[in-house]
Amino acid sequence: MIRSIHRSLDRAAPRKDYGKISRQKKDALFELACRIASLAEKTRQSSASLERAAGAEKRKSLRSALALVSAGADSAGLERGLRGLASDADPGSRLELEIVAAGMGAILGGEHYSIIMRRMAAFLGHEYFDKTTAWLDEKAKRRRFRAEDLVIPGEMPDVVRALAIDPRSLELSLRASGRAVSAAALAGCPRDSIDQAKRLYSRIGASALEEDAAYLRGRLSGDEIAEAQAAFLEVVGSLEERGEIRIGIEDDFGTDQSFVAAFTRAIMALSPAAIRSVIKTAEGPLVATAMQGLEPEAHDHILSALPMKETKRILDAIDEADPLPKRAVIGAGRELAARLLAAGSRGGANATAVDGLERVRDWSVQS
Repeated sequence: MIRSIHRSLDRAAPRKDYGKISRQKKDALFELACRIASLAEKTRQSSASLERAAGAEKRKSLRSALALVSAGADSAGLERGLRGLASDADPGSRLELEIVAAGMGAILGGEHYSIIMRRMAAFLGHEYFDKTTAWLDEKAKRRRFRAEDLVIPGEMPDVVRALAIDPRSLELSLRASGRAVSAAALAGCPRDSIDQAKRLYSRIGASALEEDAAYLRGRLSGDEIAEAQAAFLEVVGSLEERGEIRIGIEDDFGTDQSFVAAFTRAIMALSPAAIRSVIKTAEGPLVATAMQGLEPEAHDHILSALPMKETKRILDAIDEADPLPKRAVIGAGRELAARLLAAGSRGGANATAVDGLERVRDWSVQS
């Protein structure tokens, strides 16, 4: 649907004219995208939000789209209405209509607000990527979301727990199943299963996964959730047959001293600024798990690099964390090392730190 709207708008005038649009206009459109994304969040909580917004909206493009949708227009009706507005519009107005079309089309599709925001911001260019990330990250930070459990009888929670022993196996299973199936399957799992899956994502991604599961829990029947879980388990079985993942491995709570030594050396070679840039956006449980694979001196090095608020967040996560199997600790360490490397590539980390982090990132979980 969204592509068809875009094609309709594109026929009115070429997108190459968008290069003439001023930064001031694009900044205004970014704020418009933020409002649409916030509306998407409210719409999931109450469909009446669209009708209320339509009555209060002053911007013509969004007011027209809201009026169409709240009046019951489907994707085709939304397309026809926006095509008419685009016929004689200047480049800035056409870009605005494309953003509104992308946002409202995704709202009709029930997408999570973070995905909607990314989709709209893409029209503004790569220079708005970091700004979008910062906006979403701040929104996720403010969320205090604890949904009720709806547990569908079955083996799904046990399989998630077994996959989480090797985080990459759980991550591959979630990705192979697809976001919609994974969220629907987790909607019928206890809190522990969702928390284990959230550790694999950034703060923004973890928030989206949790909220998608809660949203689907209220919209899908028990049978539909059970079907999603069956589909997820079928994917897991297929991945295991091909040797891409392993499940059911007996937990080993021992310590890999070689890994601890290598990880500690890599952390100690990092500057406080490099540590701070990654930890401030990393999930508390991920950091707490990874720190089980570090010597005390590395703990001190990390915590001393953080402001007081971040230090408290990480210490709280450590207090809440249970002792985890060696595979889980190594998996979390590998993930944290990968994020530190990604940040280092942008900030010019020293060669010693890069070499050490690459070794940790590529560490064999069986070591």
